[in-house]
Amino acid sequence: MIMVATPVRTPAEQALAARYPAERTSLPGTADVIAIRDAAFGGVDRTGLPHRRVEDWKYTDLRARLKTFPPAAGAADVARILIAAPAVEGDKARRLVIANGRYRPELSDLKDLEPGLSVFSLATALEAGDAVVLAALKLDDGIAANTAVALNTAFMTDGLVITVAEGAEVARPVELVHIAEGEPAASTAVRHLVTVGKGARLTLIETIESLDTVAHQSNVLTMIEVGEGAKVDHIRLQLEPDEAVSLTTLVARIDREANFDTFNAALGAGLARAQIFAEFAGRDAEAGFRGITMLSGRRHADTTLSLVHGAENCQSRELYKAVIDGEARSVFAGRIAVPAHAQKTDARMMTASLLLSEEAEADAKPELEIFADDVQCGHGATCGAIDDDLLFYLLSRGISKVEAESMLILAFLGEAIDEIQNQAVHDALIHRVEGWLKARAA
Repeated sequence: MIMVATPVRTPAEQALAARYPAERTSLPGTADVIAIRDAAFGGVDRTGLPHRRVEDWKYTDLRARLKTFPPAAGAADVARILIAAPAVEGDKARRLVIANGRYRPELSDLKDLEPGLSVFSLATALEAGDAVVLAALKLDDGIAANTAVALNTAFMTDGLVITVAEGAEVARPVELVHIAEGEPAASTAVRHLVTVGKGARLTLIETIESLDTVAHQSNVLTMIEVGEGAKVDHIRLQLEPDEAVSLTTLVARIDREANFDTFNAALGAGLARAQIFAEFAGRDAEAGFRGITMLSGRRHADTTLSLVHGAENCQSRELYKAVIDGEARSVFAGRIAVPAHAQKTDARMMTASLLLSEEAEADAKPELEIFADDVQCGHGATCGAIDDDLLFYLLSRGISKVEAESMLILAFLGEAIDEIQNQAVHDALIHRVEGWLKARAA
């Protein structure tokens, strides 16, 4: 007799297997969209959730950490959202609200859209079978098979399709406000498609937050096409409560002579993974990838970056900093690939972690994969505690230990934060960091 081993499904995998068949025909989209969803879910259903033996998830065992997969979020309470304080004060941004996974135009600022800027609902485009949107859903196989991406494809309920026309300069930042509201815990999957035309300019801010301290699960995927000679600044603030699970993905394609900068602040969620898949698709382009992580308690945050220098004479800078307290764990996995034709590549990647307790943990896995011979590439990783000499210097001048440590932590993170060009976001982030430091000192 031949014995066939049947994998034991976790409660989260069982919930996934039950949810998708029940929801597939009620999710927005034509038959073509359903086929794309089926393929995405089928891959996850066959392999199960990734575990530590899957290299890309080695330090974030999703199978062990994801205890359940709650039902889709219901309608949000508009009254609560209207009185909620914005995550970024005074930024004069055009706020577009996605509440419980659904775009809410009545809560959004759509007045006097700048010439060349268009905004519409992804759900509407899926229902209409928009050919451009359908094409954008078909990602490269390596990205499409990623578990967070596949789950987003299968369960996405809405999002925004944002287009900036060639040569248009969008003066006001566009802020995508993701809000989870209500109890009990629920899950959301949102996808945004952003296309910035040749020579255009855009600042895009994303905030992800919850009005309730419950175990919401959010899955946000943002795709950005940066056209030839265009400039895009992208900032994401992840602000969910410790009970939450947050999966975010950024897919960026950068054309020739374009400039792209992205910053990710991981300040919330008990389990968070922020992943970036980026590619230089044209020569003479520049990009910056930066971020900070602040952890306490037993939180776990993973930043995973995959960058392909797919064209000649492109420059990239990667800088990620983490501050870890309590029994928390930070993960950084960064990979830069330089194919043989991408001569004159200039890529520098650095990650640094500051451990504030004996139980805190930081894992770093920087990688370079280089097949070109005329390049300047490097990577580095550091991990340590607060410098005793610097601390003694401040203490000797009458500064308390708590205040001295806070000053040094803020200075450590400042190298990354100071790269943010938007002053309102910069100040809001500093305020959040100072709040975290005050809570630590209490």
